[in-house]
Amino acid sequence: MRVDVRSGSRQDRVDQLSYLKTVLRQAELDMVELVASLDSGGDFVELGVRPAQAVADLLRCREAEARRMVAVARAVFPTTLGGLALEPRLPATAMALAGWEIDQAHAEVIEHALRKGAAERISPEQWSSLEEQLAGLARLYRPDELAGLAAQMLDRLDQDGPPPDEDEPQVNELHLSAAADDAGGRVKGRLDAATFEVLCRAVRAVLCPATDELKSLGERQADALGEICEHALDEGRLPLEGGERPHVTAILDYQWMREQARGLMFDFGGRGTAADLRTLLCDCGVTPVVFNGASQPLDLGRERRCVSLAQRRAVAARDRGCAHPGCHRNPAWCQVHHLVEWVNGGETNIEDLVMLCRTHHRMIHQSGWEIRMRHGRPEFIPPRWLDSTQAPRRQPVPA
Repeated sequence: MRVDVRSGSRQDRVDQLSYLKTVLRQAELDMVELVASLDSGGDFVELGVRPAQAVADLLRCREAEARRMVAVARAVFPTTLGGLALEPRLPATAMALAGWEIDQAHAEVIEHALRKGAAERISPEQWSSLEEQLAGLARLYRPDELAGLAAQMLDRLDQDGPPPDEDEPQVNELHLSAAADDAGGRVKGRLDAATFEVLCRAVRAVLCPATDELKSLGERQADALGEICEHALDEGRLPLEGGERPHVTAILDYQWMREQARGLMFDFGGRGTAADLRTLLCDCGVTPVVFNGASQPLDLGRERRCVSLAQRRAVAARDRGCAHPGCHRNPAWCQVHHLVEWVNGGETNIEDLVMLCRTHHRMIHQSGWEIRMRHGRPEFIPPRWLDSTQAPRRQPVPA
């Protein structure tokens, strides 16, 4: 039952405000615990969405808020891969949250402060003591004030700062190696100052903001590098490789097909998922090669480019870049997706094509979103788990 907040004395209204804040803190704690349960249980992974993106859509909040909520959930309610509860990474903060003494915003400040570079350079004893002190200060100070105090305390504990770079000869070195578990590969190297500057500028030019998705800086930089390479391949600006432009060869393992594993292998090692294959088939030259058990080619497909340059330009003119609501990627960094997948009989015409960035292209293939054309423009229908009404969404009409 809703309380009439306008009645009573001034003190009654002040007390009521404090009480409602406690109720709000309880609700925030329950939400964080639910997010932790969905995250650790693999529910977001099964749905093919990133946790922050799913939480932002479910709660209709900014992705920056969702990203911080997921970070707090992982620090306060950690679990093993088997789902067993672990000791919180921020025990004092978890206790204050459980007692409804601090806001989620306070916990976000503490979690952020204690995973920065300075926090990594102090001793474990200092780290634990600082976390306890910050949890105590959170009971007295606002989140913005707490952030300032945390920075000051870290500065006092980390007076030396990061170690200076050692003088070493400038060298360009890069090693690419496939991972032993077929899950992609590793990149290792060292660059001289000029090459490093060029790489940094290129990566930063396409780096997704931290507010867009729950990923570390390293993960976002890796995505940016992959996007740069894809862009270079799509534009055909690289030298010929064996007499043809660099392209992707998807190798379908016959035994996998018999066992309905529906996977694929790439030229340089590593296995992909069926969703990876569907994404590749949308807007790139793909040579499907099927091997039998003796590693002999059973069928070698002929490379086909599904979308002509004229069609791509027409789709770009219509969608003005990624058509997913809220995305602002321009056409140069987007791929063309078939509403009815080409491998399932979809036609390569303008009414069956939509422009998507790399992130949303992958999401469409994995998370249950649907796209339809309405009045000549793409319309996105969220999965039922995200929106029970499945209300259609679309980008605003371009100016």
